[in-house]
Amino acid sequence: MEARKEKIGLFGGSFDPIHTGHLILAEAAVNVAGLARVVFIPTAIPPHKRDVPLTDIETRTRMVELAIRGNSRFELSRIEAARGVSYTHRTVRAFAAQGYGKEEIHLLLGGDMLEEMAEWRNPGEIFARATVLFMLRPGHARLPALPPDAALICMTAGANAISSRSIRALVREGKSIRYLVPEAIERFIEAHSLYGPGI
Repeated sequence: MEARKEKIGLFGGSFDPIHTGHLILAEAAVNVAGLARVVFIPTAIPPHKRDVPLTDIETRTRMVELAIRGNSRFELSRIEAARGVSYTHRTVRAFAAQGYGKEEIHLLLGGDMLEEMAEWRNPGEIFARATVLFMLRPGHARLPALPPDAALICMTAGANAISSRSIRALVREGKSIRYLVPEAIERFIEAHSLYGPGI
């Protein structure tokens, strides 16, 4: 019998910018589910944000690299960076093709994203191939209708209301984002004049 692969977390998102809330969720997932590693997957064009202006994918990918540097359990994947519009079921399928089973693949989500999964493309395939590990965020406590074979793990430790949108708004207003993002990301945003007025 083939030895079971390690447990992994797949954490996709626009990461515009990546912030401490993302890192807290990933670290909590390692502890709660016993993950060997969390794979951060920046998305080039999220299907639900096609009309939302995003920072270019290379800049967002670089911020993820800076944010996760130094954590041996965190790594970066560019699997969605070159796809254009990306769908989560395709990414889960790609990892399943590497021999990871439903017990090994853990899809990391915020509670707000879990609520929207019914509108995603092929959510049934996601639930069939992965365990969904989600963190309840303040104001998002409602679970959607789920398939009977869905495997869910709910985390509450470390729940927070930090969002990329609020960070971009603070930068536009010239306010501090200290502690909301890693120090390296704060410096990167300032050095590259990201999210300023009119951006």
